[in-house]
Amino acid sequence: MAAGPVALAVSLGALAIAQGPGRSTTYAGRSNLTATLAVAAGLALVGAGLVTALDRRTARIGDLAVLAGLVWFAPVWVGWDNGPSLLRSLAMLVAAFLFPLLLHLALAYPSGRLRGVPRALASVVYLEAAIATLGRALFRNPFFDPNCWANCTDNLFLVRSLPRLARGIEVADRWFNAVAAAALVMVLGWRLLRDSWPARRALLPIALPAILLAVTVLAHTIALQRTPLENPSDPAFGAIFLIGCVGVLLLAAGLVWAAVRTRVQRRAVARIATSLGQAPPPGSLQAALAQAVGDPEIQITYWLRDTEHYVDAIGQPIAEPVAAAGRAVTTLLRDGRRIAVVSHTAALPDLERELGAAVRLALENERLQAEALAQLDQLRASRIRIVETGDSERRRLERDLHDGAQQQLLALSYDLRLAHTQAEADGDAPTGSLLTQATDQAQAALEELRELAHGIYPAILTEAGLTPALASLADAAPLPVQIHDAAEGRYPALVETCAYLLVAEALDDAAGRDASHATVSVVQDSGRLVVTVDDDGTDRTATMVQLADRVGALDGGVAVEPTRLRAELPCA
Repeated sequence: MAAGPVALAVSLGALAIAQGPGRSTTYAGRSNLTATLAVAAGLALVGAGLVTALDRRTARIGDLAVLAGLVWFAPVWVGWDNGPSLLRSLAMLVAAFLFPLLLHLALAYPSGRLRGVPRALASVVYLEAAIATLGRALFRNPFFDPNCWANCTDNLFLVRSLPRLARGIEVADRWFNAVAAAALVMVLGWRLLRDSWPARRALLPIALPAILLAVTVLAHTIALQRTPLENPSDPAFGAIFLIGCVGVLLLAAGLVWAAVRTRVQRRAVARIATSLGQAPPPGSLQAALAQAVGDPEIQITYWLRDTEHYVDAIGQPIAEPVAAAGRAVTTLLRDGRRIAVVSHTAALPDLERELGAAVRLALENERLQAEALAQLDQLRASRIRIVETGDSERRRLERDLHDGAQQQLLALSYDLRLAHTQAEADGDAPTGSLLTQATDQAQAALEELRELAHGIYPAILTEAGLTPALASLADAAPLPVQIHDAAEGRYPALVETCAYLLVAEALDDAAGRDASHATVSVVQDSGRLVVTVDDDGTDRTATMVQLADRVGALDGGVAVEPTRLRAELPCA
């Protein structure tokens, strides 16, 4: 509240100086246009700072903008010809901090905090400005400065006149600011290249004017190197001043735009909970939050306490988000418990405060939904493992029977035939008859064992695939079976086994319902294997629960009708 009237008074005083005693000693006094631009730029920067400072999260940026806007008028007060010496001397000291303040503002945006290289750069620039200002205040006598133009008479802080030292300090300060301006351009350019698009979009309204102002500092240094005596009427110096005014106006506009955009985002975030509805699908909250804050790359991950890992909205495991270039990570708590971690653009430094109680409740609800979906996925995976284990045991039993008991029965049958041949050669008819019966019984036992092994797990299914296995099953079925549209090719072992057992059980059930024939169809449709068994028997009364469980374990579905059984198995 105090900064507004102070800025207005300072700007009006600067305008009066520019239109009166400062016409020849200030850039603002060159014309009505330059005076208007100079006053408008300073007031705009102060106003933008006040608007920005209304939000506590950007109060530091607002304070810097207000200070820079006030300091912007200092060169005009320095050029107050025949004005109060103390006022001109103080303005001379203050004017040296305009560039450090603008540099600090650009580097600290949007959080207001400096870290790493930007902090070191801003600290060095402030320190150099303080040392150079102190040196000029103590040792520069404006009267003996051959390049003096704005204030050639007043310096109340002068201790000893050392023109050569003062001149060296001025030249060193000028070139140091040029180097600092170049460093500012590089740092901002690096941030623009490094950051994600949402962070880049938020930084551009501040970075581009700051780069323009840095270019004016470089241009001013080069112009003074060519023409040591600064002259506002010189077209080069006049153009540099006008570009600087435009840069400050653009910077103020960028700050106001950012403040308005932040308020719009905050309202959009506050409306998220009401816009989602009562039962939003998984992922709706992330999409709504991304749209509200303008960050399409935002990612919400939920922490599951029981399993101690992160999942996304649909319950799939996901790595813990980490901060990266242009990206920040915010941990969200509710009642002291961690419920989610949000990866978002660094342009949203305080996302946690933006989320109200309603949004946090929506996050908690979606976390519970994600936890339920994760448990469902674990249950589905457990069912698949059970089916895989059962099929693996079936294959093992089939191999054990084939390689063990069947081979022993074959050897026994061979030995019985040899013994029968020997008994006939010896003319022992009773023994030969007994051996013939034993051979027939061994052969019958071998056939039963083969059928048993085939029923446990058909070896042809593993060796040749589903189509030949179904053909073999049709040949051995207790009723005529016709196979239509048998899908060729191989499929995952679990799918082939499930389809085979489904057809086998359906044929047995059809035979039990006095069906005279059955038809089998196996087709592939959109990544799913569709198996259909039709018969002409009586209406089915069995629910086929075990079959439905096996198909459901593979994330498939079964439709049980009176004389039709249809199943869809994912096979992609």
